[in-house]
Amino acid sequence: MTDYSGIKGTRVKYLSSDPTLNTTTEGQVWYNSTSGSNKTLVQIKSWSSTGNMGTARYLIGSFGAQDAAVGFGGYSGGYKNETEEYTGYTWRNSGNINTARFNPGGAGSLTAGLGFGGFVPGGPSNATEEYDGSTWTNGNNMATAVRNPAGSGTQTAGLSSGGNAGPPGVTGTTQEYDGTNWTTSPGSMNFARENATGFGIQTATIVAGGNEPGVNAAEQYDGSTWTTVSPLNSPVFSLASSANGTTSHGITFGGASPAGTGLTQTEEWDGSTWTISPASLAAGKWKLGGAGTGSAGLKFAGGPPPSGNVATEEYSSNINVETTGSWATGGTLNNPRTTGSILGTSSTSMLAVGGYRGPTPSPPSFQTQNSVESYNGSSWTAVTALPIYVTSGFGAGTTTAGLHMGGSENQSPPHQSTNKSQLYNGSSWSNGPTMTQSQQLGASAGTQTAALLWGGKTGHPTSNTNVTQEYDGSSWTAGGAHPVSNITRTMGTGIQTAAINFGGHNTPPADYDTTFFYNGSSWTSGPTMNIARNAAMGAGTSTLAICGGGYMYSPPAASSAATEWFDGSSWTNIANNAVAGPSSFAGPGGSAASDCLALVNSVAYEWTGQPASTTTASTLTTS
Repeated sequence: MTDYSGIKGTRVKYLSSDPTLNTTTEGQVWYNSTSGSNKTLVQIKSWSSTGNMGTARYLIGSFGAQDAAVGFGGYSGGYKNETEEYTGYTWRNSGNINTARFNPGGAGSLTAGLGFGGFVPGGPSNATEEYDGSTWTNGNNMATAVRNPAGSGTQTAGLSSGGNAGPPGVTGTTQEYDGTNWTTSPGSMNFARENATGFGIQTATIVAGGNEPGVNAAEQYDGSTWTTVSPLNSPVFSLASSANGTTSHGITFGGASPAGTGLTQTEEWDGSTWTISPASLAAGKWKLGGAGTGSAGLKFAGGPPPSGNVATEEYSSNINVETTGSWATGGTLNNPRTTGSILGTSSTSMLAVGGYRGPTPSPPSFQTQNSVESYNGSSWTAVTALPIYVTSGFGAGTTTAGLHMGGSENQSPPHQSTNKSQLYNGSSWSNGPTMTQSQQLGASAGTQTAALLWGGKTGHPTSNTNVTQEYDGSSWTAGGAHPVSNITRTMGTGIQTAAINFGGHNTPPADYDTTFFYNGSSWTSGPTMNIARNAAMGAGTSTLAICGGGYMYSPPAASSAATEWFDGSSWTNIANNAVAGPSSFAGPGGSAASDCLALVNSVAYEWTGQPASTTTASTLTTS
């Protein structure tokens, strides 16, 4: 047996229990006398599937971080100009690039990106475009038109390495971008190549693989010269890499072998050598997009041709095993409807109140409902109907002490914003006090005797309102005005004295990613969400909340399946909803963020669990 102390100069620790497992323990080896085994703490490496892109393609351009990436251009039956942004679990369309192309180089970040070169009808392109998070702007042309270059760096310090300038063909030319102009570096690559991949910054980049039928050669650029470094373990071309990797740590993945077979292999660069990672892609893809770092990577799109692919996978190398909750499909309403209110305490105890039926929210098909159904965790049962026909109202409280507020009244047009409220005792409804004003399409929180609602619309015809109303069990009074005067289809949860408001919609069509907190008298700003959206679900408290599904108006209009988690300080993308689409306007304020329900297209979707991580020590084989 190998003498560890002879190698490392220290003895293996003899412990009765594992030490505290954190980053300071990583790489250590110890003997656990209780289990009778040698142990160590190592990083757990894995790829996991996430939300698909909207447009299938290969030969795509890419840049950015794992949870803030951009895919642009590409090919699938034609030259693509579509751009999509990824912010964790969900892709959404953004502004098209000005020059449709495939195999362009990319560099930069989600809000400051760079696209250059590529292939256009007629041959290699020298076109350069800068991306600001929504729009592409033409920049100055490259010094040499190339397709299939390896891109790295930032928008103001970009690097194009190699590519095909055909004719004369494959090149080792290095071009640097300073935010305005391209210049040719005197340092040419030692191995001329195209279809390679690169990661790093302009003055410190690694380029590996490339050409057909594939090479394993790798080089490092220091801002003026290229130096050959240890090669990949396998020859490969049309691979991708962690765009934000460094010369001391990065990964490459996918690509095609010399036989033209798509590879699932991941290789990790530690600053001197390449190691084959135990993590593999779900399927072999080449001519694909990549983003992220050596510890948090992203793979998307790719071939083989001819149609391309939409699959997306995230790479994690961490001592923690990340876990989260999940969505499960539940029962369907007996009376299908949308834009009703939802209230209750958990995914097994909810009421769906009111709503409308009809293919479009306009006469003559728009029929407001008074139906109320109770959910037990598997099926919906009709209970006593509301005294009025109403949609887009507010909900608070429980299934035995519930409160419905406001909304748009009348079964058939003309529908009018109402100031009525109704109380539920578990078996019947009674009319409650009149609100301070009519209100609909906002958000609410609280209980039957301490309720809160805000935002939305008021009046006949309606206009946007920032009014906040409080209910104390006997009467309605005005609360502190919401800081945004133009916010509808917004979401919220919590209690009357500690509520949280997030997302929403304004006019002209655009969405909010803002968060606000209410302390019982006034609103204050909080952190932004990852995805601006409206008409989503919300549940939990002001310090532990969830938002799922919803609708996005700009740019362009589309439903979302993304789920975000608020931990009291920031929002994190944690999962995809069971289905994309608008959810209830008013979240169930009484339900926990880890046990709640969304209602999308008359189907219940139950969420259980919450983000967490576990740290596990690996047992070493002994002999």
